[in-house]
Amino acid sequence: MPTFRYVAQTPEGREVRGTVQAATRLEATDAVRKQGYWLLELYAEPEPTTPMRMAHQGVWQPLFGGVPLKTLAVFFRQFATMLAAGVPMYQALETLGNQRWGNARLRRVLNEIRNAILAGERLADAFDKHPAVFSPIIRAMIRVGETSGALENILRQIANYLENELELRRLLSRVTFYPKLVLFFAILIPGLIPALITMVGAQGGTPVGETLAGIAWTYIKILLAIFGVWAAFRLAMQAQGFRYAWGLLTVSLPWIGFTVRQLALARFARALSALYGAGLPLSQAMRYAADATGNEYLRSRIQPAVSKLEAGFSITDTFASTGVFPPMVMDMVATGENTGELGFMMDKVAEYYEEEGKLRSHQAGYVFGVLVYLGVAIYVAIILIQFYAGYFSSIFSAAGQP
Repeated sequence: MPTFRYVAQTPEGREVRGTVQAATRLEATDAVRKQGYWLLELYAEPEPTTPMRMAHQGVWQPLFGGVPLKTLAVFFRQFATMLAAGVPMYQALETLGNQRWGNARLRRVLNEIRNAILAGERLADAFDKHPAVFSPIIRAMIRVGETSGALENILRQIANYLENELELRRLLSRVTFYPKLVLFFAILIPGLIPALITMVGAQGGTPVGETLAGIAWTYIKILLAIFGVWAAFRLAMQAQGFRYAWGLLTVSLPWIGFTVRQLALARFARALSALYGAGLPLSQAMRYAADATGNEYLRSRIQPAVSKLEAGFSITDTFASTGVFPPMVMDMVATGENTGELGFMMDKVAEYYEEEGKLRSHQAGYVFGVLVYLGVAIYVAIILIQFYAGYFSSIFSAAGQP
């Protein structure tokens, strides 16, 4: 019989944790509630691990198992629309699960959620079974929406949040397009020029087929090396220590670090506004929003401050204790706290950070592109100088021979 772990609250407000054995998730929920507890979290014990499961969870999912943000945003927008039109929840999930999303994993997850709903589970509990697809922010907002009876509105807020995050990522993609293009040619040219020079400079010339084969093999090795570095980085990012070190490095880099910090805090502010606006208690909203920064170093600075908020400190003092927010943002937070418009002010903070990050990203993109371009030009110039120096040296040596 499966074992379920739970986090619950007593009538006095004390948090309790424990395990319960039950055939289904619904029976486990009933067993906890019969003890007089208010259930907060419930999740099944992990199944016994096998080599294939370990490989799937440890390698395949981190590299290729995600669901695109755009696909999730479209799903939540359509889900909210169907519920608002009066379509039963299980039927809406069935319809969306049968659509051609272009992502087999999302279709499979939606069908599993539909089956869980038909079995009597709550929507939030069904979503909690898929943490690799739905982030803690999404799952928390769904739980709040289901509890408060405002699920349709919350689903729209989730779609808005995901669309804002998608726009931020597209911004970064646009401003880094030119540097990426230059970097591509920076990889292309060093592998091409030496082979061409060898072909031209070799006595009698090198066969074209042999030269092209050498160039192709060079690029295959380069692509394999790039893929290896990318895969190693993605797998290393599963370790908290590496994520912390990487986050600290990215916010400490000259010029770029400030932009990284701004965009990370924009994500935090946008997530906090969405969670708080959905009705989540501020302490929980702040804890979940810290995960949205995408930077382990900043998350580790923000999350411990939640205890101050729970201890009765003001929002302004709690934010100040993190040491990551500039004075102007602190003034905006104080204004939001005093006027009762914290969610609105956090949206303004996010807009401010996004605009500043956009400007600095454009500037950094141009500077980086020029630097890479100059680096490639210098490299090509060195190769040409070496070639012609050797070429003319051989001519002069031959001319000096009797």
